[in-house]
Amino acid sequence: MNAQTMWVERYRPRSMVEMVGNEDARLEAYRWLAGFRHGDRPLLLIGPPGTGKTTMAKVLASEFGYELIELNASDERTKERLESLLRPLIENANIHGRRVLLFLDEVDGLHGTYDRGGLSALLSILNDASSVPVIMAANSDAGEVIKELKKVSKVVRMKGIPPRLLLLYLGHVLACEGKSVSIGDMLRLVIGCNGDVRSMLNSAQSLVGMGVHGVEPMGYSTPIGSAINGFFSSASVEEAIDALSRSEGSYSDPSFGYDGERRRLDKLNALFSSIVNARMDVDRMARLLGALSCADLLIARVNRLRAWRMLRYIDGIIARSIFDDSRGLSYNQYDLPYNISNRIHGEGRMLRMIAGMLAPRLHESRRNIIAYYMPYIVHLLGGKSKGTGDISLDDLNAIAKGLNPDKRDGMGA
Repeated sequence: MNAQTMWVERYRPRSMVEMVGNEDARLEAYRWLAGFRHGDRPLLLIGPPGTGKTTMAKVLASEFGYELIELNASDERTKERLESLLRPLIENANIHGRRVLLFLDEVDGLHGTYDRGGLSALLSILNDASSVPVIMAANSDAGEVIKELKKVSKVVRMKGIPPRLLLLYLGHVLACEGKSVSIGDMLRLVIGCNGDVRSMLNSAQSLVGMGVHGVEPMGYSTPIGSAINGFFSSASVEEAIDALSRSEGSYSDPSFGYDGERRRLDKLNALFSSIVNARMDVDRMARLLGALSCADLLIARVNRLRAWRMLRYIDGIIARSIFDDSRGLSYNQYDLPYNISNRIHGEGRMLRMIAGMLAPRLHESRRNIIAYYMPYIVHLLGGKSKGTGDISLDDLNAIAKGLNPDKRDGMGA
């Protein structure tokens, strides 16, 4: 076998019994496909990255003799694209009697204004595909898309793999490879991956690939603030690369959103927030942000293509592209300067206040008030310059009357 093969592929489970963790979820998914009948609901796997959602779909298809058709829903998110790809597959499968299992990965990527029609098209296709088993995967159950998909699906939730199982599995892989690392490094790899098997194996392969023996183990748990400050204060590119590689953070694909803690631990975001909060001339900032944009595109492509072996080069690419222009900067975790974020917060509070007062008057939701009514509200105000808290009850009554002239009663105090 090629020595350069990535461990995540070399040790990808070929059967359900080879998978690690999520025993209840595996049993539930197995029973779903074993008992699948015409008209059954599709299966929706929800869980963080690296917990085995894609692997489960592949091994289920293999074990039950299905032809697996895999599609990344976040790449084909428009109505026209989904219709043109999925309907012919389903119709051909029905006509020719093919045993097809359709796997739609990253369905939580169907969101935002760009995706108008994408969700409705997917729901329609799922209804027409009742004779074909369909498995969908999502990293999170947040958002309107997943809320709607859960209504028509059998939901199976997957969790991060427990540290004890990860440690045993890492030991097994290292033994198969004839490699060894210190127990300290093993613990750091297990704890640092946050239950993500793929992340752990990628980090482990990178570590043993360095060929360093008989020295103090490399620390991978440097707080991200210290690592980024170390990067900015490094005397050479090599030191800068080392500082990034020791960070507790990682390079994530933010396509589907993530919570504040995961965002803080994104190394690219940490560099971006530090740059936009620094005082520097426009040309210098433009060069830095341009380099980060290129790195962002590369990281997104690596994640989309699952070319995990490329992630080991990202630290070096970023360090060499921004090293000269980034000297003297310091870490800042907030991705907007204070004066801008404070204004956004104030204006957001004002929008929520207006929406809260107008919603019952116009029999609309607050969300619709902000999304569809706000441009007309600005027009009705006549371009007045008003600060937060300066809009009076009379103003709001006038706005409501203008938007809904048939209602004559006031809004009340």
